[in-house]
Amino acid sequence: MTRLASLLEIRSFVRADHLLLNGEQTPDLTFGIETFDSILTLNFGQFVVFQGKTAHALSMLLCVRAMLPQPLGPNCDVIFIDGGNNFDPYAISDNSVEQGLDSKKVLEQLHISRAFTHHQLACIIIDKLPSAIEEFKAKLVVVSDITSLYCDPDVRDDDKDDSLQIFSKSVHKLRTLARQHHCLIVATNLERRNPQMERSLGYASHVTVKIEQKSCLTRFTLLKHPHLQSRTAIAAIPGVKVLESYM
Repeated sequence: MTRLASLLEIRSFVRADHLLLNGEQTPDLTFGIETFDSILTLNFGQFVVFQGKTAHALSMLLCVRAMLPQPLGPNCDVIFIDGGNNFDPYAISDNSVEQGLDSKKVLEQLHISRAFTHHQLACIIIDKLPSAIEEFKAKLVVVSDITSLYCDPDVRDDDKDDSLQIFSKSVHKLRTLARQHHCLIVATNLERRNPQMERSLGYASHVTVKIEQKSCLTRFTLLKHPHLQSRTAIAAIPGVKVLESYM
């Protein structure tokens, strides 16, 4: 697995028919956690938003499970756009071992691009991601902590309106790309930072899930889905650290 600091070229992405069942589509990707998989169906063509700090650990899990052989997973390359500077190769390695995969091969199929400003992140999403999806034939794209750079203290006050417009354009592009390339795009938002950005995410997403942690339990609340009603599940997830509490 390698990275490039500059994300302004396509090579910055470096190596590192749904069936109907009981009226619902079968998932293209699962967590392997029965409690959560029973309330959420993830399918190609969806733009999915995971809210909450524990979302990062679950996105790391999905990156690995996307490489499982069929029918357990799509056995595909994965693109990880690191907008929160939080990619964790050790979590990928641990998840690989738990899923019975070779961690070295998993990292070779994981293509990482890191952004350092909100302008770079927008450039990756709007200009570079379409070609990267085609080049790597990726069926899963993860954008980590998507609001972080747009809400960075270094964004000047006179640039904030512009950053909101760029953010809205970026998230709607993710929705469009998921449909156009028939892939699953997951954006995590680890903290509530800007109400307007939260609304943009909510409008653009096909699926929105709120994930909260208290003690050893994780509460998983499905807020929005094109085919499923809102619902909640609570489960203990081995290996997920306590990152936040819920009411």
